[in-house]
Amino acid sequence: MTIQIENQTISYRETGQGQALVVLHGWGCNKEMFQFMHDHFSDRFRVISVDLPGFGQSEEPKSVWGTQDYAACIGRLLTELGADRPIVFGHSFGGRVLLALAGKMPPEKMILTGSAGLVPRRPLSYYLRVSWFKTAKWVYRHSPLQKLYPDWLEKKRKSSGSADYRQASPQMRKILVKVINEDLSAEIAQISAPTILLWGTEDTATPIADGQRMAGLLRDGALIRLEGGSHYAILEQKNRCLAIMDAFVGGKTDV
Repeated sequence: MTIQIENQTISYRETGQGQALVVLHGWGCNKEMFQFMHDHFSDRFRVISVDLPGFGQSEEPKSVWGTQDYAACIGRLLTELGADRPIVFGHSFGGRVLLALAGKMPPEKMILTGSAGLVPRRPLSYYLRVSWFKTAKWVYRHSPLQKLYPDWLEKKRKSSGSADYRQASPQMRKILVKVINEDLSAEIAQISAPTILLWGTEDTATPIADGQRMAGLLRDGALIRLEGGSHYAILEQKNRCLAIMDAFVGGKTDV
C-alpha cells in the first residue's frame, strides 16, 4: 500500500485489527525485514510497517531531511491512518525516528532494539581522521588539484565512509551525515512511555553502552541484554525477543 504525505509517496503494510503496532526499520533496510512481526502480532494488533522515505518502495526525501523531518512525516502518516496512541517498535534508525516522535505523539509503549539517537563517544583517532579529511577537502577545493583530479573527493568519500554511506545515493548520503550527528538526549529525557531496549551485547554499530545511557535517560526504560547478539540481535534471537515483547505488550506465551 502507498500513501501521499505532503507530496511524498510512502509505502507501508498493514495487517490485523485493534490497537496499532507500528514497526520502523533501520538504515539501509526496509519493511520486509520485519515480516515476522506481522506474522506474530496480527492476531491481536493492527500491525503497520513502513518503508521510511529513501528506503524500500518509499520515495527519497526531496530535500536533506533531519531526524525531526522523518518524525514529522511518520507522525502525519499515523494521523492519516488513524493510529492513535500506538505501541511502537524501532530498530536502529527507526528507533531514532520514534524517539524524536515520542515527545510530540506519545506512544502507549515503546520497544527499541539497537536504537540510534545518541551521539556515540568516539576515540581521539576518529576526530583526528575527521579533521584531516576536512583539511584535505578545503585544500582540494581551493587549489588546482580539483581540476587535475576531479573525482578524487568523491572517491575518498566512498572509501572512507561506512558501508551505509558507501551504499547510499548522493541524496541519502547527505541525510545520513546530518542525522548521525543529531543528539536526541534532551528529547529522550522527556519520554515517559514505558520502554524496553533490546540490545545485543556485541553490537558494534550502536554499542550496548549507548543502550545503557539511553535507559538512564528514559523516565521509564529498561535495558534487556541479548548476550552475544549483534546489531541485528532482533533477528538472531527472534524467538526470545518475541517472547519478551509478548510479555511487555500482552499476548501469546507459547513462543
